Amino acid sequence: MTLPVSALVYGQVPVFQISGSDASRMDQGFSTQSAQSELILLVQQLQEEVQQLRGELETAQHKLNRLEADSRDRYRDVDRRLSVLMQAALESADAAGGAPMMDMSPAPAEETAEAAPTPATPSEASSVSDQEAYDQAFALVRERRFAEAIKAFEAFVQSYPDRDNTANGYYWLGELYLAQQTPAQARVHFEKVLEAFASHHKVPDTMYKLGVTYAQLGEMERSRSMLSRVQSEFPQSTAATLARNYRPPNQ
Repeated sequence: MTLPVSALVYGQVPVFQISGSDASRMDQGFSTQSAQSELILLVQQLQEEVQQLRGELETAQHKLNRLEADSRDRYRDVDRRLSVLMQAALESADAAGGAPMMDMSPAPAEETAEAAPTPATPSEASSVSDQEAYDQAFALVRERRFAEAIKAFEAFVQSYPDRDNTANGYYWLGELYLAQQTPAQARVHFEKVLEAFASHHKVPDTMYKLGVTYAQLGEMERSRSMLSRVQSEFPQSTAATLARNYRPPNQ
């Protein structure tokens, strides 16, 4: 007996029945996929927010670095200008026949009573920061109270032997002793900068001043060597320009 074609066709088509449990599993699968998609979108959104915050942080850090650099450059410029002025006065005194570079006598009391804060002594150093102690000593230099400035800087380098301003303290002690026509003492402090603070920004100025100091001590070979060294190691610095133009007294 031959089956009709329609029966054959229908006989080849599989028939499935979806039970309640199967439908539940399918619904759970769709729900899981939806949750995963939402989680992926959330992660992407968080990544974008993190990138945005990172960019804002980098921008803020860049601005802070610029402000710090500008502040440091302004300080160094003031420091260098005062150094150049003191050197110009010294060279003027040499040209006049070795007269004292500046008036070392203290100004009248009524003019200096409030001119600058009293520098901290070593026993008082714990009550002020190293920057405050340095600023107090430097204020005495600006006020031309050089004898007091020497005492203040001596106390400063003893109380703060390893701070960033310590090299500045030794440098200004060298400047002050050089201004008082005591190059042997100036030499000690300038050499201290080169020995203990070789990477400090005051090194070029110190090299130049040490060359001047050696010349005043009659050590002409060492003077020429030091002046040549600052020109070769720091060719773009103000100190290198001063070294190129320096002419020892009586030469």
